[in-house]
Amino acid sequence: MEKSGNRVRILVVDDERNILDIIRFNLEVEGYEVYTTQEGEEALRMVHEVKPDLILCDILMPEMDGLEICRRLKADGRTNQIPVVMLSAKTQAQDKVASIEAGADDFITKPFDFSDLVARIAINLIRAKQKRDVSPLTGMPGSISIDAETKRRLARNLKFAALYVDIDNFKPYNEIYGFPQGDAVIRELASIIDETVRRSGNYDDFIGHGGGDDFVILTSPDKASRIAEEIISAFEERVPSFYRDEDLKRGYSILIDRLGRENYIPIMTLSIGIASNQRRRISTHWEVGEIAKETLKYAKSIPGSTYFIDRRTK
Repeated sequence: MEKSGNRVRILVVDDERNILDIIRFNLEVEGYEVYTTQEGEEALRMVHEVKPDLILCDILMPEMDGLEICRRLKADGRTNQIPVVMLSAKTQAQDKVASIEAGADDFITKPFDFSDLVARIAINLIRAKQKRDVSPLTGMPGSISIDAETKRRLARNLKFAALYVDIDNFKPYNEIYGFPQGDAVIRELASIIDETVRRSGNYDDFIGHGGGDDFVILTSPDKASRIAEEIISAFEERVPSFYRDEDLKRGYSILIDRLGRENYIPIMTLSIGIASNQRRRISTHWEVGEIAKETLKYAKSIPGSTYFIDRRTK
């Protein structure tokens, strides 16, 4: 419920005062900070002043209806990430379709059960947070979600393994072949990881993209080695397609530095460091990261694609 030390803010837009009062009362009981208005133009103004985390908006309103309010919010780069839940007294399918077309994130029919409304609000707030933490390159959850999922597993005392995946020689590859080609390599690795985890992992495994060529996989300890081996195998098979024939024949690319010197850059390989709380106690997500990075560093010291698992008991 908390947002950086402040309560989550919700703006409710409805032309009926009694409905506004009822919604306000029930949401304040749940701990939300609630703002209300009966007019569309005022709603648009309040969005910029209040900066709500979520908006509940009635469809049928005089002058400016809820659909128009939603369309304007979603067309504005400053407000288009705020989730909008449409409220309607009608049950016609066209209302839902119109809401979707206007860009609404959810739809609920009046009269509604407040437990259902609260659940919808919570779900949309979670979705909004996840959207803000999604890699634009791969569509995978980012660093915030990686930390949150690691904390969740630790809090529930779940046994898990964290695989930290990193491409060797990726930075110079970017300089030689260009960033668009480098992005293509990242997307290919993301696809390999996703395919492998779906095929050989568990239904509740987590995949995150921390940025650049850094990926994190959270799985069960018994699946870690197989997932690492399959990812490496697939990467080794596909990476040649991202090189020119002459570089593949030589076994390296040539990077000319600022002084005009030739630097021989090996073909990209993959390193994976694995941390697990199966044999040792880990209390925080910071420890998970430190252990995984330590094993990743060791894996990188070994030529070629490889993975290394921390098997210490202390």
